[in-house]
Parts: sequence; C-alpha cells; structure tokens
Amino acid sequence: MKTILSYALAAAFIFATPVMAMAAKTGKSGKHESFKGKVTAVDAKAHTVTLSSKKSGASKTFVVAKHTKISVDKAKGKHLEDIQVGMKAKVTAGKDGRAASIKVKSHKGKKKK
Repeated sequence: MKTILSYALAAAFIFATPVMAMAAKTGKSGKHESFKGKVTAVDAKAHTVTLSSKKSGASKTFVVAKHTKISVDKAKGKHLEDIQVGMKAKVTAGKDGRAASIKVKSHKGKKKK
C-alpha cells in the first residue's frame, strides 16, 4: 500500500512541476481578462486609460505600459496618444491591471439612424 501511495505522489509531482514552472514564468496564473467599453478618460502622465461598460455599468482603469500593443481601426503600432475619449475599445489585461493589448474603434464614418 505504501509503495502505491509513493508512486502516486511521485507521479503527481512530476505532472505538476511543468504547470508550476509555467505559472512562475508568467508571474501569475497566466490568465487575462477582457473588458469592452467606451473610453471615458486617457491620462498620458499616469499612462492609464479608463473604459466604462454600457452593458454592466462598470468602469475600469488600466495601466498602459511600453509593451502594450495598441491598434486603432485595425492599424497596429499605435500609441496612447492615438486613443481619444468616446472611442470604443477592448482591453485585454492581466490580473494586475496592466493592459497587454488595446483594440480601439474610432467613431468615424458611422452614422446613427
């Protein structure tokens, strides 16, 4: 019985080690969250962008780092200065609130009916 238990524990350790190594490499569990909404504030000094969701009524502020990938109307390589209040955006961020990517749609060319 002790032998079987020893093998089971050894197997669990062997299979769990790669998972723990991946989590340590990313610094977190590796999961990201997405938030869609309208841009309500852009703070270039603080390097933040704030979105509010019409659907849930929630508002969230994200830190924009140098490595954050920003696209405006599918044009990649954009900067925080290219984001304007009123644009629609989707932010993918880590649990720490740092934006990994921001995809923005400008309100150009759309007419209300």
